[in-house]
Amino acid sequence: MSQFEALFGIRKSQVKKSCILLPLLHKLILREFKVRKISRGKLFGSGNANDFTLIHTGLGPSLVGDAVLYLKETPCQNIVLFGSCGLVTEKEGLSIGSLVSPFKCYANESFSEMLLESNIRPKAFYAHGALLEKFLNAHPNAHIRKVTCSTVSSLKLEEDFVGSFLEKEIEVVDMECSAFFSAANFTGLNAMALFYITDIIKEKPFYRDLGPILKLKLFSSIKNAVNLLCEFMKMNSSA
Repeated sequence: MSQFEALFGIRKSQVKKSCILLPLLHKLILREFKVRKISRGKLFGSGNANDFTLIHTGLGPSLVGDAVLYLKETPCQNIVLFGSCGLVTEKEGLSIGSLVSPFKCYANESFSEMLLESNIRPKAFYAHGALLEKFLNAHPNAHIRKVTCSTVSSLKLEEDFVGSFLEKEIEVVDMECSAFFSAANFTGLNAMALFYITDIIKEKPFYRDLGPILKLKLFSSIKNAVNLLCEFMKMNSSA
């Protein structure tokens, strides 16, 4: 068994041209993506749909970044990070359930630097512009907003940085995107991210229950996002 198969649960040759990386894997999402089986490796879980490979990375920048580095060894060319994010402040067109795609992401991945309030710095990484625009142009009526993101290392400490986020015009926060973009840039893979907003820092924090109306809105948003990605992967597979 190769190193790749031991880590990912499938052989390099089984990886398709396009891959979707999921920090969290819900049964709902797996069913909507029409992936019948996830094969578990030591670090990651992988499964194939008709037009793409789905990879469950686990949470955190290191795991997502490593997954991208390993994918360089495979037939993969295009990668999408799909998951949730938090909104810094609610505004027109951006609320719980909104779909967003970061074109720029600040690397604030260090817990220690965040704790010492020295991590809000200008280092940023970017999505692959052509892939992102191709996706957005394929779905002009999907109301997907291009946003600036910051990858943070602490759900507790992020509340203390709302002022800094607003000052830098950071609209959403997550816990993997900057590592994903930086690893893709290093390997030469084409990368973009698609997020659904699950919470609003301080206003509707992640630890509060959303209530039935917002839960239904979020559920619908996730299903819509999966359908958009499946359509795009099918289009890309024949390109």
